[in-house]
Amino acid sequence: MAGLLHTAYGALFGWLAWCAVQSARNHAPWACAAFAAGSCFVLVAVIREGDLADARRREAVRAQRATPHPADASAAAAAVALAGWCCTAWAATAGAEHDQACRHRGPRSNAA
Repeated sequence: MAGLLHTAYGALFGWLAWCAVQSARNHAPWACAAFAAGSCFVLVAVIREGDLADARRREAVRAQRATPHPADASAAAAAVALAGWCCTAWAATAGAEHDQACRHRGPRSNAA
């Protein structure tokens, strides 16, 4: 799509430049100046499109580098899950029991 746009810009620039030359040959300086200014605007548009394409490529590379790889994501999820466990007995019994040395182990009361 960018190639088609640059081709259209090139054709427009060529046509405006041709019109500017023809206006100058026919002694119409105001028209020549208008066509020359239009040609300059087309050049600015081509440069701007190139800068935008470069910025899109940079952002795509940055986004690709920022996404974690599947192995890294699963390791991170496992680390978060392990960090939430207070002891291995708690993990094995789904929170019903605690190890003897666990800081969360305390007396249970049956009073409700």
